Amino acid sequence: MSAQSGRILALLELVDEAPDVEDLSAYLADPDPEVRRTALSVLSEAAGDWAEASPVFASALLDDEAAVRLRAADLLRELREVIEPSPAFESGLRAALDHPEAAIRVAAIGALWRHRLTGEAELGAALRDPDERVRREVVLGMVSLDDLDGLAVASADASPRVRIAAARGVGAVGDPRGIATLTRMHDDEDSLVRAAALGALAQTGCTDDAAGLAVRALDDPSWEVRQAAATALAESSVSATVDPLITASTDPNLDVRKAAVKALMPRLADHPQVREALLRAQGDVDADVRAYARIALEAHPDPRG
Repeated sequence: MSAQSGRILALLELVDEAPDVEDLSAYLADPDPEVRRTALSVLSEAAGDWAEASPVFASALLDDEAAVRLRAADLLRELREVIEPSPAFESGLRAALDHPEAAIRVAAIGALWRHRLTGEAELGAALRDPDERVRREVVLGMVSLDDLDGLAVASADASPRVRIAAARGVGAVGDPRGIATLTRMHDDEDSLVRAAALGALAQTGCTDDAAGLAVRALDDPSWEVRQAAATALAESSVSATVDPLITASTDPNLDVRKAAVKALMPRLADHPQVREALLRAQGDVDADVRAYARIALEAHPDPRG
């Protein structure tokens, strides 16, 4: 048996003894990175005092070996329900914010916001990180703080993925004040960004001006954009949206048709022309489209019999 195997075996045998940080200290500082990585795993399974153990995982983000750092990052995510923040824990995370490895910066900023150890100013600064993975994590932190101003900045990020995250974040916050950010994104060069912004309007509310943008987007070449536009219009009460939605209910793409039919359902009682569209949708090739049309028609029988 190799020296490494012997150390790891001894470590694993400690699990049933509920070792604390002091018991594992020699293993956590072992010159062999595999032993250190295993010690972190053992601590995660056996720790009884999380106030004592939590800083160990944070400081391990700065380990010299990548495998140990990444294990620490994984455990910070897995253990977020039991981690007990402390000044030492926070200090370890902040020390990792400038690490050259993006995955470590993601783990550090992610643990900071999940444990409410950061604020809008720090997240705003982190939005300048050169790696989009970090910036996407920052956006999640902004959502946790309902930081609409920060999300507005992120909505203009150079990366489409970050802009998509920002749009979805505004939707998750669900504050009508975020509508201005979403409508500014309607002409984004990336179709998935446009779709994310339109889809988020279903959560913030779709104002008359936003409804006008969504109606125009029903002609977008991208089916994702057309679907999102129909979804947004489900939250609009503007009568002028009915006919465009009826047209969208015959869209070549089934997801667009489904979204359009769902948006038409609450309009059936007040707009007689919707009934004909839903009757036609009952013959759609897609089962979901047919089902939504049938549900609406059954809920609002034709008063003419």
